[in-house]
Amino acid sequence: MPRLSPYSAHSEAAIWERIIHPAGAMSREEAKHIIELEISTDERERMHELAKRNRSGALAPGENEELDNFCRVGNTLSLLKSRARQILKPRRRIS
Repeated sequence: MPRLSPYSAHSEAAIWERIIHPAGAMSREEAKHIIELEISTDERERMHELAKRNRSGALAPGENEELDNFCRVGNTLSLLKSRARQILKPRRRIS
């Protein structure tokens, strides 16, 4: 069975990319803005706290879903930033 790339046309990141720039390919300006996106320090601390409590089996009801959401958002942001870096990469000239 063929494996789908984490950046397939059906991935969350690909769907977000189409939402961010529905007119077609991501522009260099949009790519620069995506590279600048960051999870806040407070959010990052909360995510690490949840992950630590998850490893010890001490998550409260509902926190597992919150942790899953953090993971999905982080993964999607990583994929979008990877795509943005590809767009911003200097193009090699073919002679």
